[in-house]
Amino acid sequence: MPVDCRKSTIVLDSAAMFAGVELSYGLFYTTEGVVREVLDSGSRMRLEFAQASGKLVVLSPPSEHVASIKSKARELGLLKELTQTDIEVLALAEYVKKKCGSVILYTDDKLVQDVALSLGIQVHGIKYVEKSRPSKYSYRCRSCGYAGTSPGVCPRCGSLLELEVFPR
Repeated sequence: MPVDCRKSTIVLDSAAMFAGVELSYGLFYTTEGVVREVLDSGSRMRLEFAQASGKLVVLSPPSEHVASIKSKARELGLLKELTQTDIEVLALAEYVKKKCGSVILYTDDKLVQDVALSLGIQVHGIKYVEKSRPSKYSYRCRSCGYAGTSPGVCPRCGSLLELEVFPR
């Protein structure tokens, strides 16, 4: 089933399934990666019921949107922090936004929210209040204190740089 902009522009990540977002009202979209992550019996039962009743549509995002998300995440220095499922969910949200003009991504993952917000994708928290603006990121060396803007190896001492988050 393709995206139906008249019925819904809501994309769900795994947290929505685990938190028990009410799936009996409306139409929602998610990815195969999210479906694979839902293992507990209660969440799995709700997911399967929602799929069987046509309330939850599982779609694979187009490859050009996956590439776009990877590029944006790399630019933000977050690519290594995101899972493949995170990337797919973001790509699906970007695809729905392009197709329908708007989208709401339900997620509690702050890194996913940051990438989404940087792309103009509206986010909605599930258990926690969503962010209104992306965080500012820095990568710091625990050995010598060097701060950089991307992950990797410290140019001063060779240790790995670790992600630090500074709320705006």
